[in-house]
Amino acid sequence: MPPVTEEELRDFVRVAVTDDGSDGQTAPLVVDEFVVGTEGRIDLALVGDALIGYELKSDLDTLRRLPQQMSSYSKVFDFCTLVVTDRHLGGARRALDPRWGLAVVRREAGKLTYKQIRKARPLRRTDAVALAGLLWRDEALHALDLLGAAAGLRSKPRDVLWERLAQVASQDELRAIVVRALTARQGWRDVQARREYDETFQYAGASSRFLARRFRPQYR
Repeated sequence: MPPVTEEELRDFVRVAVTDDGSDGQTAPLVVDEFVVGTEGRIDLALVGDALIGYELKSDLDTLRRLPQQMSSYSKVFDFCTLVVTDRHLGGARRALDPRWGLAVVRREAGKLTYKQIRKARPLRRTDAVALAGLLWRDEALHALDLLGAAAGLRSKPRDVLWERLAQVASQDELRAIVVRALTARQGWRDVQARREYDETFQYAGASSRFLARRFRPQYR
């Protein structure tokens, strides 16, 4: 049986975990390769009523980086789930943070199936500066303006804005600011273009590099 590759795993999980909006709620924003500051890039993120992250491990991956990834992603997401193939299921059970969810994708009779092993629980370890770091510089400055805390900061680098925002906003306020900015964001750029933009204009543009799109799956 052929291995489950990263691409087909991502495509399948994206559909499996995304609500179709049939309950009357707005479909979440689905972000591929969601960058978390300078610490990592989680495979899938859902931005809606909660910030939900999914890290994927295909047959061709390893669990070597999982401890570091769990530490980084738990700083900003409300819930996280690791999705693995059978190859990694045993190792994932032993290594996984008890608050992370776990799911397995299998190839059965030529088709992929998704089985949830355990549900994700609230992480409750949000790092305010890391959460603020999901904002582009202009978004962070706008948020500080609304809070009346932008004085003297307009020419400062983005990390100074993030730290100030983390100081003046409560955790609930900051989370709402980030969710609102992400869902309203226009003109998403590809990863390479955003990287070049950030390296060239340190104060001008964006804090994070994303591939994003709204995705409303059609279940079969």
